[in-house]
Amino acid sequence: MVKNLAKFLFIIYILGLIWLVLFKLSFNPITYLEFTNTRSLNLVPLAMSGGRREVLFNIIAFIPFGILFGMNASKGSFFIKVFLSSSLSFLFEVSQYYLAIGATDITDVMTNTLGALMGLSGYGLLVKFFSKSKVDFIVTTLFTFLLIFTLFFIFSELRPEI
Repeated sequence: MVKNLAKFLFIIYILGLIWLVLFKLSFNPITYLEFTNTRSLNLVPLAMSGGRREVLFNIIAFIPFGILFGMNASKGSFFIKVFLSSSLSFLFEVSQYYLAIGATDITDVMTNTLGALMGLSGYGLLVKFFSKSKVDFIVTTLFTFLLIFTLFFIFSELRPEI
């Protein structure tokens, strides 16, 4: 049960990242793609095109990814997991450039990877000190409550005002 729920949460989180990174939380992604025509490329690390706040946000956004990825891919090298996390971030940035929907920035790849690395490391440390099944149960329960809260918030924003 916990294993299946963890897989479900991981898929939902990836879909949420796509919605966040590519569509900037737009409730109408097709319209967003039609009317957004921004394409820029920054290959200078830490030039901070979005500022410190964006750097922090990128790290925070990918910490849960690292945790859920660590839970769902318990077998496999830590370095492969970090590489795949970095590859996902790179794919997001390339997609933004290709679709002309934002700034493609090497700093984003670095900070997203750092966030995933922090999540993977934190999960790994918890599993070293506590049983994997207990950690998985607690993390899955926490993420389920966060998902319910997030969905409640999203649907309350969609509700028309009276």
